[in-house]
Amino acid sequence: MPKLPQMLKQEPLVEALFEVRLSGNCPLADILPGFLYHELKPQPTIQRLPTANLPPPMRASDPNLHFTPVQQLEWENYFISVGDRNVQIRCKFPYPKWHKFKGTILKIIQQIAKFCITEKVIRYSVKYVNLIQAATLSEQMEKIKLAIKLGDIKVEADNVSLQVQRKEGDVVHILSVINNASSNITNEKTTSGVIVDIDSFRQLDNLDFSTFATNFEEGLEQLRQANKEKFFGCLTDRTIEELGPIYE
Repeated sequence: MPKLPQMLKQEPLVEALFEVRLSGNCPLADILPGFLYHELKPQPTIQRLPTANLPPPMRASDPNLHFTPVQQLEWENYFISVGDRNVQIRCKFPYPKWHKFKGTILKIIQQIAKFCITEKVIRYSVKYVNLIQAATLSEQMEKIKLAIKLGDIKVEADNVSLQVQRKEGDVVHILSVINNASSNITNEKTTSGVIVDIDSFRQLDNLDFSTFATNFEEGLEQLRQANKEKFFGCLTDRTIEELGPIYE
């Protein structure tokens, strides 16, 4: 694998997210936000999300709602979303870079470990969504390494929505590409281009949460590195140069 940039001058990121998922039926979302509200300094603000209006038994009976956020805390440069069986940590923008993001993840997981969660950890993940800017469909397809032929159709200046799931060792990567996309994440003018979405997760065998919180830093770093490799592997050399790579 070629040496990867440490950062990019033209940051294409539109979302950076960490998630941990738990087993069991405990309505975590009804209890954990209040605990974090008192533990985190400065104190965050709490917002109930639409799923909170559904009673816990209904949420527990519908698999589609098991990992849907129920309440959200806004804390410093992050959003912490809590569902009945999961916790998500999402960055505000501008992105604080991986070193700070990882430090925040570790801190919040350590705080949650104090809550004495009885449910087991079944997986954790990092997800990075990037929008590579380009005006036309043909230009967008030239930004990434992708060759598709379906029947007698060679995909070039066409709308594409593609998802590939690849297992490598104990890590699963879900790579999604969507062209003709747009974003105004910075509250400036809307930009268009091709989305490159890399969701990488590691399954765990019902690991005790306190054990997970104590020992997962190395695995988290490895998972982020694997995610990063997949992202840059999707880009052409020319695209990487256009984004202003910084090597350290």
